[in-house]
Amino acid sequence: MLWTNGLQTHAADVNQRPLVTEVLDDASRHNLTVMRCWAFCDGPDEWNALQPEPGKFNETVLVGLDWLIQEASRRGIRLLLTLTNYWTDYGGMPAYVRWRHGILDRTQHDYQKHPTSLFYTDPHCQAIFRRAVSTVIGRVNSLTGVPYIQEPAILGWELANEPRCEGPDGNQVLQHWVAATADFARELDPNHLITVGLEGFFGPSTPELTAHNPYESAAHHGADFAAVFSHPSLDFASIHLYPDQWRPLDSSPKQLKSFMRTWIQSHATLCGDAKLKKPLVLSEFGKRDPNSYHGRDCVYNVDRETAFREVLDCCRELATSGGPLVGVCAWLLAARQYPDYDGYTLKLGTAVVPAPLGPETEAEGELQPVVESRNTEGGRGETTTRIIESCQKCDMGPFRGTGAAGTSMYPVPEVEEPAVRLLRQYGEDMSQLCVRAAVIEAGGDDRESGQR
Repeated sequence: MLWTNGLQTHAADVNQRPLVTEVLDDASRHNLTVMRCWAFCDGPDEWNALQPEPGKFNETVLVGLDWLIQEASRRGIRLLLTLTNYWTDYGGMPAYVRWRHGILDRTQHDYQKHPTSLFYTDPHCQAIFRRAVSTVIGRVNSLTGVPYIQEPAILGWELANEPRCEGPDGNQVLQHWVAATADFARELDPNHLITVGLEGFFGPSTPELTAHNPYESAAHHGADFAAVFSHPSLDFASIHLYPDQWRPLDSSPKQLKSFMRTWIQSHATLCGDAKLKKPLVLSEFGKRDPNSYHGRDCVYNVDRETAFREVLDCCRELATSGGPLVGVCAWLLAARQYPDYDGYTLKLGTAVVPAPLGPETEAEGELQPVVESRNTEGGRGETTTRIIESCQKCDMGPFRGTGAAGTSMYPVPEVEEPAVRLLRQYGEDMSQLCVRAAVIEAGGDDRESGQR
């Protein structure tokens, strides 16, 4: 599995679609068969917003999502589609709160006065959100004629990315919202998997496990892992893993390796227990590139290759031993031309930039990011970015992703980044494991041989 950021918004612009197909082709080439991506984008200040105004949807963006699903299907890739975000990126829950309270400018949003937690209990916010969910899940693909609820290329629906609910009743509020929303989504779509993208913090329902949390206040984010995933409408559990942001910078390599393994193993044990009995997916994990600005402070403890090796080896061991862990999703895969905003970006090859075909210059086609500050304890860092007005105004002209003969201008690189090589090997190993499992299910293998 891979996490991809902005596939939907780029798919809505025909000039940006080669960036999307590049990512899909890279994933396919590396035997990575599931991709997790946004299926929302809210607010008038978002580039290619799916829902620019409350209850109003951009058909061009929806057609872009249709196209993305079609292209994923052609490559044998399945999509886990996320329906909203706790953070401000791509609008998310804060956009619904602003709409409810008439806040027209995101820079005027006072989170002390109008916290994101209002989203969960306000009837107006929930009515608009459910309309958006119904619009996406209930859509019929305009390019293929296949209803989304019957689309094999959709693996499932993730109700929200990293939801939290601070406050004395936060755990109960979030659990109620997840349960009600999961039931709502299940009524709309009885065919696909449903989950919610929790970070995995242990809470009051498992006091014996809170010592495994990455920092002391994690238990107070209102996102009690075991309590949330006990709801029957959720088909599998989800956790995230960010050692750079979650652990002290002075952690030793031994401490970080121990934390990463214990974090994964403790959730796997809980999911394998009769209390939950659900598959587990590590749906986000990442380690910053030491050559990035953000990676300079944290690389000295464990480099990216070491972190990937530790995580993937642990997950492979759990998967091959018959445990509940069934998938790993690295943050994040992007096209070569896409900037590395946060130091986590994985690019599976080396870009070959062709000469301009027309009077435009490279400078005119560059994407100029607009940087937005985000201050989140335990989140992915201090800065997150969005491509907004500059991308709206950007005219890249005919995108030159292939040569005159239609051959790719992004060849397989001669030398892979070590973390990418590990990810590719993991994809191959897990693909073989899935094939063996399918053969066993079909009765075509020797069950006594020990192979799974």
